[in-house]
Amino acid sequence: MASSTIDLRIATAASRRPRSRLILRVAIVAAALAVAASLALLPNPAKAASSPIVIKMADKQPFYTPAKVTIKVGDTVQWVNGGATVHSVSTSAANAQNPKDTSMPKGATAFDSGFIPPGGDYSYTFTVPGTYRYFCVPHEKAGMVGVIVVKK
Repeated sequence: MASSTIDLRIATAASRRPRSRLILRVAIVAAALAVAASLALLPNPAKAASSPIVIKMADKQPFYTPAKVTIKVGDTVQWVNGGATVHSVSTSAANAQNPKDTSMPKGATAFDSGFIPPGGDYSYTFTVPGTYRYFCVPHEKAGMVGVIVVKK
């Protein structure tokens, strides 16, 4: 008579292989999702490069905050008037009351925002490395002067 017993050890070992592969696949998918989620939280380098450096303008000292900034060639600076009066940003020697309040590196073009109303802003992209001293036309005598150092 033929034996109708099944060796359970063989069946159990055979059923474990696909189960362990399934667990491995789930672990790989979970790890991939974790990596994707981590990468999604990183800042976008293209967006970060295009974000301007903000300098706030106020009616009382400190007039420019920060008063000195170091940036890289190609960076844009945005001045925002948070005061209640008009302000400006100028490197134009013709507008300066004190020649020491303005300077630019060779090859740079002077810039002048004109009067910026309260809540207004002005942006400038720096393309020439060096040190720029700038001032506020109506408040230069009060000491409203700032410095931007542009590095390569």
